[in-house]
Amino acid sequence: MTKSHTHVSSDPLQQIRWLTYMMFFMFAMTSDAVGMIIPELISDFGLSMTQASAFHYAPMAMIAISGLFLGFLADSLGRKKTIMLGLLIFSASCFLFAISSSFIFFVFLLCCIGLAIGLFKTGALALLGDISNSNEEHTKTMNKVEGFFGIGAIVGPALVGVLLVQNVSWTYLYIIAGIMCLILALLAWRAD
Repeated sequence: MTKSHTHVSSDPLQQIRWLTYMMFFMFAMTSDAVGMIIPELISDFGLSMTQASAFHYAPMAMIAISGLFLGFLADSLGRKKTIMLGLLIFSASCFLFAISSSFIFFVFLLCCIGLAIGLFKTGALALLGDISNSNEEHTKTMNKVEGFFGIGAIVGPALVGVLLVQNVSWTYLYIIAGIMCLILALLAWRAD
């Protein structure tokens, strides 16, 4: 027990970096898959392209609003609590996709996901600034964040493609993301 405790506390900064990489991976996985989901929405709900595009614009608008107007929470609540709040809202919203079949409710859930992403992004980016010892180290970390975001942007649409080929609902993408998010929330809670 002592050995594993020493390992966890010996490099909490690396653990924080990996948590951040995985958060951005998950964020990209869900947001970049929307392009694959929109044709399914048009077919399932008889929507126009303009109506279905709310699936993309609603969460992006909430990410912007959250980042602009709730960024102060990273300072007032603290980095960890802000990240945890974002992860828990994200996870709960993802799981609610399983029990709904309403387009309006799906858009509402995506607004909640956008709000959550804005929260954990501002908390995580502030934290990365805090733990970087130099500009060079901060740049390397941010480049890795972008790399994981890019990988997530590939994995999300590919996963939706696989689900659709297997005649499985695209909503399972959000169930998978919800499970990942719960794991990240647990790891964030345990991190120093």
